[in-house]
Amino acid sequence: MAHFILKPERDQQAYAVKFHVRLSSRAQPDEIDKKLAWSLERMIARLSRQGWAFLRLSDQAPRGPLPVVPVKGFPKRPPRVRRKPGQPAPPAGPDDALWRVSTLPTFGPKAAHLMTDEVDWEYTAIFSRVTITTEYVAPEKGEPQPVWLPR
Repeated sequence: MAHFILKPERDQQAYAVKFHVRLSSRAQPDEIDKKLAWSLERMIARLSRQGWAFLRLSDQAPRGPLPVVPVKGFPKRPPRVRRKPGQPAPPAGPDDALWRVSTLPTFGPKAAHLMTDEVDWEYTAIFSRVTITTEYVAPEKGEPQPVWLPR
């Protein structure tokens, strides 16, 4: 059986939390600042209810632009030719493989703004939270090693 010793003092631990900000693909700096502040305010309010404290935005440059691929907007598949019972097979319908390839986006990661009107930027915020520090005490002779312990 594994034993844990809980230390009475509880330290603060810093964590990096990633979040996305959705912007217009050609956003101006003031729009970027407004959307970033709005997203950050919402995240701080939600995480503060769970015991997290906001420290600062990370010094890392934001990652992006990441494309926002719409769920709708791709054309429908061409209709399939149905075979009637007792009749010979109909001629082959339109080539489905060609349709699948022709509807794929052809933009690379550097041209995400060309694919949609909106893009996501990934920012990193630093939050702190009280942690529970633990120590692991090895099992006594004859007891098996815990499953979660790396071997």
